[in-house]
Amino acid sequence: MNQALFPVEDYLAHRDRMKLLDAVVAVDAQKAVARSVTTAAWPLFEGDAILPIVIVELVAQTAGINIRWEEMQESGRREKEGGGLLVGIKEAVFHVSRIPVDATVITSAERRHAHMNYAEYHGFSQIGEDILGEVTIQVFRTD
Repeated sequence: MNQALFPVEDYLAHRDRMKLLDAVVAVDAQKAVARSVTTAAWPLFEGDAILPIVIVELVAQTAGINIRWEEMQESGRREKEGGGLLVGIKEAVFHVSRIPVDATVITSAERRHAHMNYAEYHGFSQIGEDILGEVTIQVFRTD
């Protein structure tokens, strides 16, 4: 697995408040790992913490890094071509009721199945050794 910090903007179209990932930690043909620092500007911030359903988006964005990395390997180009991704939640299990602000979260997404424009990813987010939640998503590439 290629392990170095890469700018997230090279891999994701998300910007502003919806760009939840701060850096790509590692990526290869099967898996991506990303780092985030939670903020009060994140979606689902409520009171003094973030609701854990945001883990679904963290895993989806991390899976998007893996998909974009593979596109770049195949085409040899950094420019993005074509459509987007349609994501469905297959399963989600949350182990916490709230995620603290200013916490460093590591999210991993691993491709479990792929066929043509469809893929299934299983991922999780953690703070230190504590797993916050686990999500399985289905991804359909619209291009």
